[in-house]
Order: sequence, then structure tokens, then C-alpha cells
Amino acid sequence: MFRSAGQINAVGGALAAGVLLVSLISSPRAQAEAVASSAELPEVTVNAPRPPTPQELAGEAAPDFVRVHAKAAIVTGQLARWSIPICPMTQGLSPAFNDFVSARILAVAANVGAPHQEGDKCGTRHNVYIFFTSEPKRLLDEVVKKDSRLLGFHYPSQTRSVQQMSRPIQGWYVTSSRGAWGDQSIDEAEPLLPSERSILNKGTHPAGMPDSRLSSHISSGIVNVLIVADLSRVVGLEIGPLSDYLAMLTLTQAFASEQCGTLPSIMDLMAPNCGDREKPTQITAGDLAFLRALYQADLEAVLPMERSSISDSMLRAFKERPSTH
Repeated sequence: MFRSAGQINAVGGALAAGVLLVSLISSPRAQAEAVASSAELPEVTVNAPRPPTPQELAGEAAPDFVRVHAKAAIVTGQLARWSIPICPMTQGLSPAFNDFVSARILAVAANVGAPHQEGDKCGTRHNVYIFFTSEPKRLLDEVVKKDSRLLGFHYPSQTRSVQQMSRPIQGWYVTSSRGAWGDQSIDEAEPLLPSERSILNKGTHPAGMPDSRLSSHISSGIVNVLIVADLSRVVGLEIGPLSDYLAMLTLTQAFASEQCGTLPSIMDLMAPNCGDREKPTQITAGDLAFLRALYQADLEAVLPMERSSISDSMLRAFKERPSTH
């Protein structure tokens, strides 16, 4: 009934084939080159950002940060992260900028302890697809034609609304669920069912163990990410902060917040309502602390405990490295 890891990889390969076809949609060269055209490529290494101030950590800043930066998977209701090596591919910019974006994502993944593959070892087996295009609607229409599962868990009647692009940069996530006995399946609204079922293995998704209020014994994983950037809405942005923004979208299912939180984040780069706060120029200390905590947390716990554990880990990390501001 449930897909093994090998079967999930096969599904991922089928999804990847669909994305590679839409890569034939090219963007106007001049517009693509206008992204960060005034700056040289920065270093790929992740430099330590300034620590947050006491004011930025005050009150519910850390819990609010976790809530906005980690959306629960629909099937399990728990937080998701990568458990397979990340292999990004970027298209739509100049070759040098494409390569930098992918390399930057891998550098951030390595820095926070997320599984990743060295770029030259990915070959054609990518699972993160980033497209810069001046025709996002056309690209997403092609994605739906090839395989709407690339848009993540949704019912057929929801496809049209799910594929709508409301932000300058937007991500869609394919997730999987792993059960208490190691069984695993892609999260989809209408999964393939076996021809024969017994009363002991009914159901469409892996089962947990109902013996604890603190743990479901089920976990969610990210297995494929599609990110589309509307070139007409990101022209002029520097490639450094833009790449860090894409790294955050790759490593976690973040909400598209309309406002900046108390604790600064690279996700503020695209938030329209941040007052006169200066936009970030790189991934922030809050971002890195959050991602490190996410990739160390027990994600078989119930959602409130997952979030609490991550925010507590963030605060401990900041206390170990107190602010100098």
C-alpha cells in the first residue's frame, strides 16, 4: 500500500521530468540580466550575521518566528524538513548567476546541517527547481499539464487556485509521510490504492502509534520543491540576498508574511509592510538559528511541541552567543 523509499524516488524522478520540460520556457535575456546586474557575484560561503538585539528577541519574537517560518504539512499536521540530499537547479538568469544561486542554497544547507549533495554530484537528479521567468502563469500552466502533483497536496478541484502566484517569488512543496514502522508515501489527495487490502492495512497514508499525547510517531519530509520568481517583480534586487531568500524557501515551508516580524529574517526582503525597517542584505542570525533547530528537532512530536522545541533551541543558541549590540 505504501511506497518505499525507492518508489518515492521514482515518483520524484517523474515529477522532475515534468519540470525539465517547462524549463524550455525562456525569459527575455535583458530582463534576466537586469537582476543584480550592477553587482559582482559575492562569496558563496555563509558569513556569521550580527546576533539579534534584546529588543528583537523580546516577548514572543522567537515563537512567532517559528510559526511564520514553518508551515505544517497538510497530511500529518506536523513540520516538514528534508531527509534526502538537496540537489538544486536554477534557470532563467545568466549561467553564472544560475550557478551561484544553486551553490548558495547548498552552502546554507551545509551550514545548518540539512542533507545536501555536492552540486557536481547531482547530475540530472535534481529535486529543487528554481525558475526566473517573465511569464510565471505560462510556466505554471505547463507544470499543471505535465503533473499537478508538483504543486503539492491538493484536490483536483483546487488546482486552479493552488497554482495562482500571489507573490514575486513563490514555492510549492511535495511532501511525504513516514509512519511508525518505516513505511512512507508521497502526500497526495488521491494516492494509488492496492488491489487487495485487509482490515489491518486500510488507509491511504502511513500510520503512527496512538499511545502518546506527545508524539504521533509520524514525520513529514520535503521531497521536491518548485520555486518560481517573477522577473518583472525582482528586477534590481542583488543576487546575494535574493539567493539567501531562495535558500530559506528551499529548506523550510515558510508562510508568505505581509509584515516583518520582531526578529529580522531574510524573508522580510519580500514583505510589503515593514515600515521604515532596512531590508536585510543576507540571511540573518534568526534564520540560521531557526534552520539549525529545525534540522535537529524531534519532528515526530505533536505540532505545538515541535514549535516550542525549535523556539527554545533558538533562544539557547542566542544566549550562548549574546548580542554585542
